[in-house]
Amino acid sequence: RSKLPPLAASLAPPVPADDPTKHQGRIRSFPHVEGQYATYVYFPLVLGPGEALYDLVTDVVSKAKEEVGGLWGVGEAGREDRRNAKLELHISLSRPIFLRAHQRDDFKRTVKRIAESVSPFSASFSTFSELTNDERTRTFLSMEVGAGHVEFCHILKLLAPTLRSLRQKEFYADPRFHASIAWALLDSLGTCPSPGIATSARGSPSNTSTPTDSMSELDLDRFPRIPHLPPTLISTLNASYAPRLSAARTGAFLVDKIAVRIGKEIGVWCLSGIGRVA
Repeated sequence: RSKLPPLAASLAPPVPADDPTKHQGRIRSFPHVEGQYATYVYFPLVLGPGEALYDLVTDVVSKAKEEVGGLWGVGEAGREDRRNAKLELHISLSRPIFLRAHQRDDFKRTVKRIAESVSPFSASFSTFSELTNDERTRTFLSMEVGAGHVEFCHILKLLAPTLRSLRQKEFYADPRFHASIAWALLDSLGTCPSPGIATSARGSPSNTSTPTDSMSELDLDRFPRIPHLPPTLISTLNASYAPRLSAARTGAFLVDKIAVRIGKEIGVWCLSGIGRVA
């Protein structure tokens, strides 16, 4: 019985190759699987120049970068000119999960139903903190949510049954809702957190893993690694900027939408409360 000839290389589906230089030094936590889509749910908060919170974030990141070599503002590494550019922050409402192609539409319908069952609500940031991702490969300078925590927890409760049915991990048992404003790569040989650092996934579309030799010396110069943020940085930032952050005119915002990213596709639904169960 004759064998079929091997498939020509030009006809084989391409396998995505990791190129950390195109993704702010990040590499995959999990190998690419055809037909599997990285997914996460979040609240998008868009800030523009001239807004009080935008100006505060700019000041804080600038101050932090003076103290920490290798610290990057969120969205900064992929943009050449940041002047007058809007800043989109994310408050994660799920861990990064993975969906099969046939699960995508049902998951989007779930998020849409949640949006219809939740009314818009007010929230605010209260303090700065350092958080690390689950793999302890990146550390983040973040703003933690104060008011609005209960309402965000309610959204998690509504999402949990679907995550369980898909055999995906739910969000953290003791969630610390936050928006990351800056990040740095952690040293693979020194990723133990400094005292008082809590671990939390940012929920970004790209996960990270322990750095490998795929990073060249030039890349390491651009994205140097640190063991953690300086121990006094967070207390210094809170002493100088937390009063501005917690002021209603600066740190308060309206949560009026929910978003989900599945692969490269982003869906956004406005919170309406029209389907809320009394």
